[in-house]
Amino acid sequence: MDPTSPFPDEDAVDVAGEVREVTTDGWPSGYIYGATRYADVILKESFSARFADLVTALDQFHPTLDELRAGGGGRTVFVKRFDDSLAAMTLGGQKIWGKQNVTIVKHVELDGTTLQTSRTHSHEIDMFGKGTIEQPLPGIAVEMEWNNKDPFYDRDLNNFQALHREGAIAIGVIVTRGPNLQALIYPTIKSRDRNKKYGQASTHWDKLIPKVNLGGGGECPLLLVGIEPARITGIGLAQKVKKLLGDADDLRAHWRDKGYERLRDAKPLIDKMKAEADDLMPPLADVTV
Repeated sequence: MDPTSPFPDEDAVDVAGEVREVTTDGWPSGYIYGATRYADVILKESFSARFADLVTALDQFHPTLDELRAGGGGRTVFVKRFDDSLAAMTLGGQKIWGKQNVTIVKHVELDGTTLQTSRTHSHEIDMFGKGTIEQPLPGIAVEMEWNNKDPFYDRDLNNFQALHREGAIAIGVIVTRGPNLQALIYPTIKSRDRNKKYGQASTHWDKLIPKVNLGGGGECPLLLVGIEPARITGIGLAQKVKKLLGDADDLRAHWRDKGYERLRDAKPLIDKMKAEADDLMPPLADVTV
């Protein structure tokens, strides 16, 4: 077992609901995949058409580094592109995927007379895939959390839990930034005000997994997908910038070992490496997409 793996060792106690590696094949490369309660098996074996849809959308998904740097308010352009790729899938001219609100209606009766009726509306699901045209429920719920505050995970997981309990969905899917992508773009991509654009408190894999392992999503089977650097077109530039910044930090930490008598003697080279990194990837205001 890779000691850096985010998943428990094969010999570890199998805690119900804990995120495990997927056991199915056929998934596109460039992502990290995790599942609870055999979500990947259920999706592939019981909802094979929706499995094929999701695989196709993931396989076609290639954000560019410039799109990551540009970002912007509202629905990010490449997130919308992912949603649109699912929404475009039809069967016999009928839509399979789309945004969806689910309303749960409950009646309380006494001796055959309805005394109380309650209606509960779910949070709007970004992409809801019908089980089949003839039998839409249970369906598949897909949310992409690219760069929101991490409490958005709680909203999604609570929604999945409630909808699964009522039989509206069979599986909840969350697509987010993977751990290696987060480690790469956190220090390298800056916003217009020169702060970190992809902060550690935002939605990424290492924020999602603990929430799920602590019971988020309840008994709803979850498929978790982390977008990794191999999916990003042009990511080599960010890797070059990260190396420059890493070399600068290493020199600052080990200047004596590098043959300098004083830190201030090494500082011009440290500053030069950081300035070169800034020039290679300027903040948002200097980016044209």
